Amino acid sequence: MGTRVLAFIAILALGIVPRAHSQNSAPAPPSYLMRLVHARSYENICVLVRADGQYHWERETAQKTEIFEGTLASTDMQRIQHWLAVDELFDLTDDKIVRPAAAEHDVQLILSVHRPGYWQNLTFPVLSSWEPYHESVVPLVDWLEELRKVKNRVKLREEAARNNCLPPPKLELKTRPH
Repeated sequence: MGTRVLAFIAILALGIVPRAHSQNSAPAPPSYLMRLVHARSYENICVLVRADGQYHWERETAQKTEIFEGTLASTDMQRIQHWLAVDELFDLTDDKIVRPAAAEHDVQLILSVHRPGYWQNLTFPVLSSWEPYHESVVPLVDWLEELRKVKNRVKLREEAARNNCLPPPKLELKTRPH
């Protein structure tokens, strides 16, 4: 295993291990690991995965929206962590993605990976732009499709749970002058 893979796994482990807190502070929620969106003309599917294995999955079509949440098996988490740590993805930047000059944008893939200190945000405008990444992006897209069939998950109401698989924003409370 490369040093980058080991470093990535160590950082993921730190996000999972609970930190010691004083009695007055609430424990920090587990960090987010990745967000994956597969947008097509007939449906949008997205997933938001936390480092502790919990996930939020949405599928939207013209007819309906489905929202599910659940916890991934440890084998699934290991596979995802492996794909996210592969050098071809770890070293990829948005400007290196090949974008066809003239193509219909019927399919779009957006991948955001939480890296140490930043989010790696990648946008693939067409299928051919992510097909070269056989060790990382292609397996992640295949896994996203597999999530359609998962049985042990909770179905949520759209009006209560829809968030487009975005992590909650950080709220900063400010004091008002008297």
